[in-house]
This record gives sequence, C-alpha cells and structure tokens, in this order.
Amino acid sequence: MPRDRLARSFDEMIEAKNLMFPPITFEKGKSFEARPSDVIITPWSKSGTTWLQQIAHGLRSRGDMDFDDISEVSPWIEVADALEIDLDADQGWEPRLFKSHYSYTVVPKGCRYIVSFRNPHAALRSYYSFYEGWLFEPGTVSLDEYLAPHLQRSGKDYWSLLASWWAQRDHPDVLLLSFELMQEDLRSHVAKVADFLGCGGDDGLVDLVTRQSTLEFMLEHEDRFNDKMHRERGAAVGSHPPGIRSTKVTSWVDPKRYLFSSDALARMDPTVGGGECRTVRVFGIRRHHCGPPHSRLRSPAPR
Repeated sequence: MPRDRLARSFDEMIEAKNLMFPPITFEKGKSFEARPSDVIITPWSKSGTTWLQQIAHGLRSRGDMDFDDISEVSPWIEVADALEIDLDADQGWEPRLFKSHYSYTVVPKGCRYIVSFRNPHAALRSYYSFYEGWLFEPGTVSLDEYLAPHLQRSGKDYWSLLASWWAQRDHPDVLLLSFELMQEDLRSHVAKVADFLGCGGDDGLVDLVTRQSTLEFMLEHEDRFNDKMHRERGAAVGSHPPGIRSTKVTSWVDPKRYLFSSDALARMDPTVGGGECRTVRVFGIRRHHCGPPHSRLRSPAPR
C-alpha cells in the first residue's frame, strides 16, 4: 500500500493498523505487573475511555492540564511497548492511571479498575467514524465490512468485554459506570470516581473536574485528546501520511449517516434463548433482550 495516501480497502486498513501497532505489542501489555494502588480504565473502544482518563487524572492532580496528550499522563497499556513508554515508571501523581481495552479475562490483575458501558450501537458507530479519514479514505471501507470482525464472539468483542466485567460488578476493586448516565448527570459520576480513587468529600475538586470534563471544555482542548502520540507513530512508520487528524471528542455522530444492515443488527443483539423479544435497561443502555419471561435481566443502579 502506498504510504502517501490512506487505505482504500479493508485489507489495506488492517495492514496500516498492524504497521502502526503490531499485534505482538498488544500481547506484551498483558504481562504488565500492576501495583495494588494502580487504576486501569478499561472500557470497550469508544465507550468513555478518554472521558474517564480526563476525570480520573483531574481528580488525582487537582485539575492538571499540562500535557500534550492525555495518554502521556495515563498510558495505554496495550501499545506502550511500541511507543517506548515505561509502564513501571512513577507518574508524578497517585494513584498511577492506565488506559486499556482489555476484558477482565486478560487484564493485568492485582489493582483497581474503572469500566464504562455504552450502547453498543453508538459505540460501534463511533468506532467506525473515528478511523474513517484516519486509517482509511471515506467511502472505501463499508460500515458492515469494518464491523464484521467486531461482531464475532472472539473474546475481544463488545459483548465479551461487557460480560467479563459485569461478572465482577460486586468486586470492591471494580467500578462500573454507564456512558449514557454519565451524560445525564456528570457531576454525580465524577463524585463516584472521586470516592473510588480515595479523594471524595471535596466538593470544590468535584466541581472543578466536572467543569473540565464537560463536552464544551474537552472540545475547547481537543488537541490534548486526539491521540497525538499514536498519529505521530503512524506517520513515522508509514501507516498513514503525516498531518492526519483524528477526533475523539465529538458532539455527535449522526446515526443516519452510519446505518447498520439488518444482518449487522441481528448479530449485535445477543440471544439469551427462544421466546419473545423485549427492551430492557442495563446500566442505562436500552437494548433488546430475547428469552423466556423468567430470564428478564434485573439491573441495579450503577455504582
């Protein structure tokens, strides 16, 4: 694939992604030895990871914004090796914070974890639009083609990650949140994270971090949340041309522009068993649930 342009097919896109971050890099991250006080923020992609990095870092640093890329102060475990980041180093604040997209099954154990769940339709739409124009030219890779690997029950898909962390929902070292409920009431969720980090009870700090975690504030400072280190690495190794822009903080992704096929929609709705389909709420997520009446999910309020 020519390196003076973006990918123009699914295979070229995979080639570009693997050039930027070889698969072996993701495997090396699994051997990271966390400290008991460490906190790993590990939702599925496009489900609030950057948002929670900003919240958690703001709480532990009392509002520090002196960074060029949020992942400088909260490194991404899976790609740290490729970016030559020392995960064992102190970070200047406590607790140490890390980003990940690991499920509970494979995440480094022995520390604490924050995970937010998001409506899978919105997360998958956002995932596609994020890489459109960064790793592939718009219109050259279809939504269905891009999502196909992510709709398989591979252990790395949305539902495998959700199920793995849902099983840990009562663990004292795990904080589960809802992206949609964070949108509805940001301040109370900042307070939840503050309590989890051990810096609760400071209303002034919670107010400050709430302001610095609003969509308006993060859009105003979007250059610090757009994967600067990753784009620079990609340009350096030739996975995409220099000067490519990525956008993590967005006001909205138009669902009418990214329409799922009926096949994709069917594969997105996990089946629990035969019976009539109905809609339930799980952590603020509206989704279909198929199964007999006695299998209705009962969802507690987010912790």
